[in-house]
Amino acid sequence: MKRIFAILIAMVGFCGCLNEKDYAEHAIVPSLIVGSWYESYEIYPDLAWDGGATYTFNEDESYLLEVYDVEAGYSSYTYNYTISDGVITTTTPYGSTSYKIVRLDKSIMEWQKVGTEFSEGTLITDYKRFKRKN
Repeated sequence: MKRIFAILIAMVGFCGCLNEKDYAEHAIVPSLIVGSWYESYEIYPDLAWDGGATYTFNEDESYLLEVYDVEAGYSSYTYNYTISDGVITTTTPYGSTSYKIVRLDKSIMEWQKVGTEFSEGTLITDYKRFKRKN
């Protein structure tokens, strides 16, 4: 009986060791992407670009990309996306790009371009970080 009790205590202790980030990395809920997100690099301010981008993801797997660049001004585009096995693939007239969804919760979303690893200086093209707009 003591042995069974010890095993149960160990199992409960192990389950308690998983933190929110561990769960977020393994439990991507695709429906959480629906809504507006803006690229946010406040934790990497030296790597941010002069402008901004907002993505509005719709339930029908389309998204609106609104871009502001200090030199080029404002533009908007409508494209498509799919999510499968924790990977989002965005499709534009220029081709498709796939990103592993590193984090997706109600307020933060992070993507890592498939085939790359995060390293300083790779933001915007290889690593994207978003905050929910609405």
